[in-house]
Amino acid sequence: MSMRRDMAGLAASFAPPEPDPALPLEDMVVSRVRLAAALRAIFLHHLWRIEESSDRSRPADTLAEQRDHPRAEAEYLASAPEAAELRGRLAVIEARIEGAVHPGYRRLCDVFRLDAGALALLHLAWAYELDPSLGPLLRHVSPWERVDYPCDPIASRLFGESSLVLWRDTMPAARWSLIRRQPMPGALPDRMVLDPAIRAYLAGDPPLSEELIGLVQQVEPREPLAGWPVTATASDVARVLDDGSAGPVVLAVAGPPGAGKRSFAAAVAAQLGLGLVAMDLDLVAPEAGVPALIAAHRLAYLTSSALALGGRRAGTARLPLDLAPFPLTFVLRAPAETRAPDDGRAIWTPTLPTIVLPTPSEAERGMLWRRLCPSAAAWPEGSVALVAARHRSLPGAIAAVAASLPAGPEAAAAALRALDHDRFGPLAMRLDCPFTFEDLALPPRLETQLRALVHEARVRGRFWERPATQRLFPQGRGLVALFTGAPGTGKTMAAQVVAAALGLDLYRVEVSALVSKYIGETMENLQRILDVARQVDAVLLFDEADGFFARRTELNTSNDRHANQDTGYLLQAIESFPGTALLASNRKRNIDEAFARRLRHVIDFPAPDETARARIWRALVGELFGAEALATLAPALECMALRVDITGAQIKQAALTAAFAADADGKAAGLEHLLQGIEAELMKEGRALTARDRADVEALQ
Repeated sequence: MSMRRDMAGLAASFAPPEPDPALPLEDMVVSRVRLAAALRAIFLHHLWRIEESSDRSRPADTLAEQRDHPRAEAEYLASAPEAAELRGRLAVIEARIEGAVHPGYRRLCDVFRLDAGALALLHLAWAYELDPSLGPLLRHVSPWERVDYPCDPIASRLFGESSLVLWRDTMPAARWSLIRRQPMPGALPDRMVLDPAIRAYLAGDPPLSEELIGLVQQVEPREPLAGWPVTATASDVARVLDDGSAGPVVLAVAGPPGAGKRSFAAAVAAQLGLGLVAMDLDLVAPEAGVPALIAAHRLAYLTSSALALGGRRAGTARLPLDLAPFPLTFVLRAPAETRAPDDGRAIWTPTLPTIVLPTPSEAERGMLWRRLCPSAAAWPEGSVALVAARHRSLPGAIAAVAASLPAGPEAAAAALRALDHDRFGPLAMRLDCPFTFEDLALPPRLETQLRALVHEARVRGRFWERPATQRLFPQGRGLVALFTGAPGTGKTMAAQVVAAALGLDLYRVEVSALVSKYIGETMENLQRILDVARQVDAVLLFDEADGFFARRTELNTSNDRHANQDTGYLLQAIESFPGTALLASNRKRNIDEAFARRLRHVIDFPAPDETARARIWRALVGELFGAEALATLAPALECMALRVDITGAQIKQAALTAAFAADADGKAAGLEHLLQGIEAELMKEGRALTARDRADVEALQ
């Protein structure tokens, strides 16, 4: 019994000294817990005296009497002389906490509307983390044996007044996970701990919770592009927020990856005096989606930052209905995306019209290169403007390449192309483009057409930025050219020359692999190609294009009707494609006439004549076998060009066969090897070199 009598003095000794007016908030919170515990120790000492003097012969009377009750404790301490000083000091501390200037703590209380019960739990958990030596004192005043940690029973005894339970699962501190409950072994009460992010926030550090590590990014505002409607959008958002009747503002921002959606959102938020926190929901496991979203909105509140949600599930992600989202949320999506494919419910209803970010103008691209790429200052004069004109790059691509500090415009162009190499996957194959106009053996008229095509592709970006051309030509601004001609006449090689002249990669689409007999699937296949192509600065080559863009048929069956619908859709889709697309077909008569009439460039590749064949033979033999072999074989090559009517592609294959045949014989390539290659090509068509032609050629060796 003497030990229990000493407990009151021991507990009272834990009370802090007189409060210092300059005491930091953290110390005041610890003092509040110590003073409350010291007061409870006085009350417990009073109960122990009653127990020692009670009549133990009537235990039922003792059991029926609830002596350790918050109301009984409050009534006793209000009149106990020994408690008067501690009560006064506690009142002073609580008043100072109420008026404390601590931005993080004050914002936490105001934003999440923490009531007295939540603050009691928060103070107890926070004080214990600030001063773990509170453990022995908590055990002395706990209604549970062996409990020396923050828990609801202790908090309710220290600060509960008339309540036996302070924790409620519906309280904001619980719903927003400011305070967490940790289950304890056996029948012990749950432990109350501050969320690590809240603990960091109260200490002045960034409040990044475990759920958000690696998932969120603080986006710093940058100077926006001139074509972005930042000021107008910020004014619209401010108007809706000031009205207050519409609730939180949800603003959808559309654009392909790298279009600058985050930067645009950050610029709008900055004009509203807010930061921006971005999170990609595709990185969040589905089962962790709601906790991550709660943590993200909590982070937005604590840092005064708008939230930008990206990923396929951004349009369907929302908080539980009893939690209010941050007043401004951006939903970042692809241009054609409306909602997540796995959920048809429209969760987010955009408050304002969707903002579709345009492709940067040529001038804006030049400005981005100068701003983001320090090494560009050392490039030759005019190089920045040339790269900006030739490459319709998005801001994200320019930023990624600029970070590598390319030494010159050629390195920058190569890095831009490398970013796109894996975009198409199996949809298209990238072709090397080692050829120039000098490698083509074409009639002058045809070469003039190709050079005109290249020139238009180079300047079209600047041309279509003019207000007059935009008004007069609201549609069909893409550059689509049709290459027709028999196999082997140079259509693919011409496409490679065009891409090389533009400094762009060439991607070949095998149309035959995308055409489907199933209704609508052909349209979907082409749309997938074009969706990727809009994000890639490249030239598209549709090989065997008549498989896609065939002329429409009479409506004899339902299949005919669906086929015509497919053709109509495909024609519209390719015509509205903003990039450069080349269509190659061996059968011009099979191309839909209405579509062909709308193309600005239709180039027919004829079979090479005698002069063209001689030029091709000389070029190939000279490069493959050397100048000496070319001089020796020149007369025979002229004769072969005259007597053997084959295409340029067949001449290349014949020269290649001759090279391997000469290597097999272990000697320099000669006329017999070339004739062997020609025979191999003619045999593919069921033809053969006549004895007279062979004799005439061999006579010239």
